[in-house]
Amino acid sequence: MTFEIAIFVLAGLVGGAVNASAGGAKLFVFPLLLATGLPPVAANVTQSVALWPAQFPAVWVYRHTLLRDLRTLARQMIPAVIGALIGSVVLVNASQDAFLAVIPAFLIIAVAAIIVGPQATDILKRHVPAKQLSWVTGILMAAIGFYGGFFGAGMGFMLLAALSLLSGAAIGEVNGAKNLFAVAIQSTAVIPMFFSGLTDWLAAGFVLVGGIAGGYLGARLTQRLPEKPLRIGVATLGVVLTASFLFR
Repeated sequence: MTFEIAIFVLAGLVGGAVNASAGGAKLFVFPLLLATGLPPVAANVTQSVALWPAQFPAVWVYRHTLLRDLRTLARQMIPAVIGALIGSVVLVNASQDAFLAVIPAFLIIAVAAIIVGPQATDILKRHVPAKQLSWVTGILMAAIGFYGGFFGAGMGFMLLAALSLLSGAAIGEVNGAKNLFAVAIQSTAVIPMFFSGLTDWLAAGFVLVGGIAGGYLGARLTQRLPEKPLRIGVATLGVVLTASFLFR
């Protein structure tokens, strides 16, 4: 039990630090929870519940900016929230075999999202005609919401790209909206998870404690290092963990 608690805290530390610096905490927390013997679906549900509260401080920081555009953002958020609910319901009802069959693809998507990072916006703008912008971003938001409800690693990078495309603003200008959308998606997704009976509450508690400390350390690290090397480092570690999961 002592070893498992240490792994839970370590998972939180790594996840919190990664989220504060470059994003993609679930890419790291998920394999560590699997290492303690948690079944895959339970590990994914537990990490989602444990990391959920960490989203709220970021929204508070941007509260004044967000309040100015809250009505517009709420309207744009609808497909993402619907997608999140569907993704979460699918997750808690998925069999272990079905989840294991699709999770390698989601891990690869997460690593790709971190590697591409802000460049995703430029890629989308080149391939999405202006007249199709509204319905394409609606579909994107629903898909991101589903992904966030089902797995969610690297979702922040996807939201940044979609919100920048939708608003026409630079990546740095939509970071507050990204945090708000992430909170809405995760807050919706955890509702079915709370009642699923799949959450390991002991693990979730220690991951949360570790995540708070890791978030502080990650924020300090972010102040000292530029964003691109951080993203590359996180992506490299993500590739290693993904490969260890795929070929174990």
